[in-house]
Amino acid sequence: MLGRQPGTLLDVRLVDIHGAQFFDLSFVLDAAPEQPRTSRIGRESVYPDPQPGDAVMLHLVLGQITRVEKNR
Repeated sequence: MLGRQPGTLLDVRLVDIHGAQFFDLSFVLDAAPEQPRTSRIGRESVYPDPQPGDAVMLHLVLGQITRVEKNR
């Protein structure tokens, strides 16, 4: 999986690991709403104040999220 995929955030948790901040995200892709997924991504790669229910654009490389943008 490569490129951009629209989806929806299901759960957002801020995690601090030795001073580095990450988000643990649960989400579904619009193309596969029956398959919830999870991923951990650096806080700097996510828009400010992500919330469950937000419509997002997920940037993926080899199935891993590299950036999350909020759909307007």
